[in-house]
Amino acid sequence: MLALAAANLVGVVLFGTLYALAGAHVLSHTAFLLCLVVLFGLVTALWVRTEARHRGAGHWRRLARIAVGLLAALVVTPTAVLAPLFWLDDQIPPEAGLHDARSGVMAIVLITLALVVAVNGAGLLVAAVRGVLARR
Repeated sequence: MLALAAANLVGVVLFGTLYALAGAHVLSHTAFLLCLVVLFGLVTALWVRTEARHRGAGHWRRLARIAVGLLAALVVTPTAVLAPLFWLDDQIPPEAGLHDARSGVMAIVLITLALVVAVNGAGLLVAAVRGVLARR
C-alpha cells in the first residue's frame, strides 16, 4: 500500500517538475513531449514493478492496495502543495506576486494527478495482460 503510494508520489514529483520546466520555457515542445513519453513509461514501469511484489495476493486485495495507494497520492499531493501555498500567500504582501502564480501551481497539481491516474490505469492494463499471459 505504502509502496504504491510512494510510486505514485514519485510520479507526481517527476511530472510536476517536467510541467514546471515546460511552463518556464526551458524545454521546447518536442523535448517536452519526448520527456513526457519517457517519464510516463518509466513511472508506469516503476508502478508495475512495485505492484508485482504482491502478485501472490488475491485479486481483491491487490485492487484494494492499488486504490488506497492512488487515494493516498490524490489526497497527500494537494494537501502538501496547496495548503502551504495558500498559507504563504496570506503571509506575504501581494506585491510579491505569489497570488498570480497560484493558478499555475494549481494547474500543475491537477495535471500531475491526472497523469498519475493514467499511470495507474496503464499499470493495471499491463498487470492484467501479464496475468493473462502467465496463465497460458
